[in-house]
Amino acid sequence: MTSSIVPGVDQERIHQESMTLAPGAPGIVPFMEEEMQRLEAESERFQSGEIDNLEFTPFRLRQGVYGQRQADVQMIRVKIPGGIVTADALDALGTVAHQYAPLGKGHITTRENIQFHHLPLPDCPDVLRLLGTVGLTSREACGNTVRNVVGSATAGVCVEEVFDPTPYLAAYVRFGIRHPITQTFPRKFKTAFTGCDAHDHVAAAIQDLTYVSQVRVIDGVTQKGFKIFVAGGTSIMPRLAKPLYDFIPEEDYLRLALAMWTVFNDAEMLRKNRMMARLKVLIDRIGLDAFRDLVDEELKNIGPIDPAPLMVAEEIQRETPPTLPAVSNGVSDNEHNGGGEYHRWKATNVANQRQEGYRVVYVKPIRGDLSPEQFWGLAKIVRRYTGGRVRTTQEQNLALRWVPEGHLHEVWEALQAIDLAEDGAHTITNVVSCPGTDSCKLGITSSMGLAKAVKDELESWNGLLEDQGVKDIKIKMSGCPNGCGLHHIANIGFHGAAVKGPDGDQIPAYELFLGGNYGDSRVEDSRIGTRIPKIKVPAKAVPHVIKQIASHYKDEKADGEGFNQFLDRVGLEQVAEIASAAQASAESAAAGSDLYFDWERTNIYKVERGEGECAV
Repeated sequence: MTSSIVPGVDQERIHQESMTLAPGAPGIVPFMEEEMQRLEAESERFQSGEIDNLEFTPFRLRQGVYGQRQADVQMIRVKIPGGIVTADALDALGTVAHQYAPLGKGHITTRENIQFHHLPLPDCPDVLRLLGTVGLTSREACGNTVRNVVGSATAGVCVEEVFDPTPYLAAYVRFGIRHPITQTFPRKFKTAFTGCDAHDHVAAAIQDLTYVSQVRVIDGVTQKGFKIFVAGGTSIMPRLAKPLYDFIPEEDYLRLALAMWTVFNDAEMLRKNRMMARLKVLIDRIGLDAFRDLVDEELKNIGPIDPAPLMVAEEIQRETPPTLPAVSNGVSDNEHNGGGEYHRWKATNVANQRQEGYRVVYVKPIRGDLSPEQFWGLAKIVRRYTGGRVRTTQEQNLALRWVPEGHLHEVWEALQAIDLAEDGAHTITNVVSCPGTDSCKLGITSSMGLAKAVKDELESWNGLLEDQGVKDIKIKMSGCPNGCGLHHIANIGFHGAAVKGPDGDQIPAYELFLGGNYGDSRVEDSRIGTRIPKIKVPAKAVPHVIKQIASHYKDEKADGEGFNQFLDRVGLEQVAEIASAAQASAESAAAGSDLYFDWERTNIYKVERGEGECAV
């Protein structure tokens, strides 16, 4: 098959070479210099006017280079399959943030990627070459391709895991990357792997395809395989994933992937409108049973695909646990300096591993941002105290695995030194946000600014945060309806909007979603939050509205009643009234008042939304 973007490119040859290189590569996706040379050549053609933006953009996106709302700068989305990052990779990411990123930071996304913003196009090949030396790539991190494949941060160490799917995830990525079929899908295709059937650690319910580890006894033989969920998604048409197959044997899981990709790619009805070209739309139109029939028919045309050569447990997947200390430096945990601060961090940011004596430590960067010094500091911690790897999470955190229990205080001190020892991972203070109008063309509001404002508000609370139910609330926000901040599956979610003030001028605002959920239950039990209709909360009022909602819940809930359970019992009307009162403040806002300014902005608000590249 030949690329329509760059004439003469044999995509089948590139795919075969990629799979051949994969087992010996320093990362899951092998680096290919010829792709950088083509990126340089096509960039020069674009900048000289030889090709236009319409022709150049799909090519650029497959290289993981995304256009920003700011002119003449790009975002590079570094693909992190399974969220796995080595210490050497952390060092390289720090170098990129220091030498190439004008903002001096990298940003963890809700798909476990790491993004750098405001990069000039001519710098992108050099950045990608640097990342390639440590096993990282941006190949197919954007565009109508198989996007970054997410995995659980606790894969291989989870107490309740059926089996670790990481080698299968790696093989899936290697098989799909640069595959001729996956280059020009109708739209993007999102995949997740999880080894835990009891808890959804990967937002499985909003993926196009999710593999959940299963074990079956068939004819007296124990067989590994996967339960398959399909057609989840968010945006303006949120859908929960549906179970497609109860069990697919491990030897067939790549065959199934290829069959699904083929059916999706061949669905001409989806190519008529790229904004409606997701797998969930196809299944809405033809039904789950008809889709399964198409996949089953396609499977008849696909011979065996042995994943073993692509599952080699090379360095990227191998973790070497540190030797457990005989004693914790002769000091009991209660005697450690740090007192209450340390113990609060340990209570919220440390989890058990199934392996005796080791712990998982969660690192909670503010708004998912990491400075060069933090990348480099984490690399030192990873080399000294962990199994040699860190994993990014969909909560925009990092997970340090294989930390000996006796070294927890040392790790806390090391994290303190780089300003990464904040407690509250997986609590209400772990606010999740997309970049919003900081960089995204589709952004309507400053979701990053709001995230900081909400966090500041939460830190001012007194008795509220002492309530366990309030602490367990999850808050997520997106700068537009697309849902990159995963607001649809939060207990309290917001997406950017605008409302008119009395003078007709625009006020930045948010639509409110309540009762979403994932993570603490099975995939089947995940929930899409309910949008509160006809209500838009002014951006500047959102932190106070959250406080009012939390206070109402704390005062009115039954003993042990979680937030969603409370909403189910009392209904949404009372909470809707709180939001409605906030909306009324916009209707009476004085011209030029604070409501007309978005968070972290000094100019009067105006919706400035460009043409996004998600559906190019």
